[in-house]
Amino acid sequence: MSAENLSDRVVGVPRLLSFAFVLGAFALGTSENLIAGLVPRLSQEFGVSVSQIGLLVTAYAGTAVIAGPVLALLTARMPLRRLSLIAMVLYTAGTMLAVFAPSYGALMIARIVTGAMHTPVLVAFMLTALRMASPGERGRTVGRITLGLGVATVIGVPVGNALSEKLGWQWAFSLVAALIVITLLIALAVFPDDRKPRGEAGWRSLRVLSKGPVLIGIAITALAGLGAMILLAFAVPFLTSTGIEDRFVAPLLLIYGAACLAGNVVGGRLADRGLHRALMVTLTSTGIALLIAGIVGHSPVGAVVGLSLVGFTYFTTFPPLNTWIATSADGIAPGLALAVNSSAFNIGIAVAGGLGGAVLTAGLEATKLPYLGAGALATGVMISIMLRASQRRSAGMSGPGHSTLTGAQR
Repeated sequence: MSAENLSDRVVGVPRLLSFAFVLGAFALGTSENLIAGLVPRLSQEFGVSVSQIGLLVTAYAGTAVIAGPVLALLTARMPLRRLSLIAMVLYTAGTMLAVFAPSYGALMIARIVTGAMHTPVLVAFMLTALRMASPGERGRTVGRITLGLGVATVIGVPVGNALSEKLGWQWAFSLVAALIVITLLIALAVFPDDRKPRGEAGWRSLRVLSKGPVLIGIAITALAGLGAMILLAFAVPFLTSTGIEDRFVAPLLLIYGAACLAGNVVGGRLADRGLHRALMVTLTSTGIALLIAGIVGHSPVGAVVGLSLVGFTYFTTFPPLNTWIATSADGIAPGLALAVNSSAFNIGIAVAGGLGGAVLTAGLEATKLPYLGAGALATGVMISIMLRASQRRSAGMSGPGHSTLTGAQR
């Protein structure tokens, strides 16, 4: 199966299905981050320590990192419609268990179940969207799904926290369950029954991880996540270290969130104009934005501008990176490649959180965090340049009629 098969036969994603993709991604993103705002209430409810509640976050993310690639390997022959429906049913069951969890242990099981289904749902959405998208709109199509994840952080998590304050923590999980059920019902009605093979299955599909462009894309995802999240994960101390009062942090984070969403939209448009060019522009811009944040972040206004600029540029990387990896892996195992990429993203964030926390504990000023991240982005840019040089040499050796790149990748 050639790269063109990502959009073979069907052109354009129906609006209702596109809405379901965005809504489902929004629900998953809200669920993934929801615990962070419920820590005190859950600690009191179940009589466990704050650190034990923190393990609920680790359980979700850790399960997603491990189970995502494993399930992609095991479900490679499953039609995308069936995969998405089964995964959403299980995700709904896990979320409902969280709503009615009688104990901390039950809530932990709920987080493990939902974490395991996180990547299969998103991979099924992305591959279906890419298959149905017009050739010149793949980046924007993927961008709509990652936009749902971004909106979850900006809107979903605060709304969930507000529900928990007014009505109880169970209502935050009830919101997620309702969103997933709506997504499931729409999918039942309009999700296409596309049975075309996605590529190889079983152990043979592992050879996708030996393909240079796929591995490089995954490495760049991890490096970009590490570099940007060293700052973004510690946005609050970065802002308050400049003298901004705690009561102003939430409104200012809305500005940052709006910048992230705008970046995601721009990244999709850039990807449709040329994938590799989009990678170079977005990665370089994120590195420059980190340097600017380090320079101007010593004042309140500068900190807000710097944080928003990093959020904007980092979110532009999502659509081109995911589109690059899916098209580079097409014909072999695009689902497995996207699942591993999702794991690399979470690993990069985890390392950023650990490293950022360690240096802050050691006494480093929060305003210095952007400089640490810029190094990781510089490495990602250099890898991208090396990839482009290698592909040009390969294209020159094989002749103009044998380029391995699709038009979008050029």
